[in-house]
Amino acid sequence: MTTKQGMWMGSTTCLLTVHGIGFEQPPEGGRPGYADGLHAALHAVLGDRLGDDPERPGSAGPVYVTSHVDGSRAEGLARLRPGRPLTEDGRIAHVALVYSPSEPTRPSAVTTADALARVALHHGQYASAVGTLRMIIEDAWAGLRHHSRRRAGHLVPRAPATGGSPSTVRALEDDAATYISRNDVRERVRGFVQDAVLALLDRDDVDAVIVNAHSQGTVVCWDVLCRLPFLSWRASGDRRAEMIRYFVTAGSPIRKQIDLFSWGEQVGQLAAFAGGGEPPMGWRNFWDPKDPVADPLDPPASWRPGEGKGRRSAGDPGLLVATDPETGEQRHFGVVDVKVDNVANSPGGALRAHDYWANQAQFVPALAALLTGKGH
Repeated sequence: MTTKQGMWMGSTTCLLTVHGIGFEQPPEGGRPGYADGLHAALHAVLGDRLGDDPERPGSAGPVYVTSHVDGSRAEGLARLRPGRPLTEDGRIAHVALVYSPSEPTRPSAVTTADALARVALHHGQYASAVGTLRMIIEDAWAGLRHHSRRRAGHLVPRAPATGGSPSTVRALEDDAATYISRNDVRERVRGFVQDAVLALLDRDDVDAVIVNAHSQGTVVCWDVLCRLPFLSWRASGDRRAEMIRYFVTAGSPIRKQIDLFSWGEQVGQLAAFAGGGEPPMGWRNFWDPKDPVADPLDPPASWRPGEGKGRRSAGDPGLLVATDPETGEQRHFGVVDVKVDNVANSPGGALRAHDYWANQAQFVPALAALLTGKGH
């Protein structure tokens, strides 16, 4: 095994970016992709250390990987096959995932009603049932600032309109309700993200991966990482156990998912991911107190908005729980919460409090530091 210094500064560090379902717009027809703004902001900090997609000469942006090409999952993931470069030698690669379903994913009235019913069971913890659902699903508009419409299962941006219109709210409700209540769609999305992660981990030219997720995308990535076999990889000395260095979440509704939808709080094998390998690994959760979607993840399970950091009592494992596979003992799973002020540090636009990737004073430098091994 190479040294800690060698593993971190070796071949290629890859930033894997995931946004909310249905709002992952690729570059098309001269229109920028959803991660282009973040890529440009990182370029301002990292300079030439951040590489662009070498297969799009003349275009400064990440490698976009689409779940389906002409209806084929294999062709969608072909961009990650060995032999197809992710960046120039020695530079940080940036891969952005785009879920592009080959069939419509709109939920039925029953699906939406089921999601609302789940909220209603726990609505006293946050707000009204409908209001809470809308908090969770006001997802990627801060990043895109476009309204969208569906066509053949795809989201097609159209001219910007005034924020908060009924059509916008309905579209966002559709996407959240779909992931919550349609297991078939949820499994397809999870499967795509998992296949992409594994493809990166299997590449000989990639030494480190940092997973960067926003809003509902944090839930998808959390689901995927909790299912990866970190424990067995570590036990067998598999290099993949050490390759994912950080899980970065921004504007995450994970606490609401757990409290309001009875989402499991067990971190499963993700416990090994933050278990102290070489080099250190961890979870960084960026949240703005003004962001209606986000919450801190490290305080106790009983924490409620407006209560400050909160303190766990003795024996309280907190919100996220890790279970020892041998003894069954439960322990707190630590997350480093990073409070930011997006309203003060992001340009004007709808849902500024939810616009982490535009926060070039706090979020972008912190992410750049993790990419260069200087974060803590």
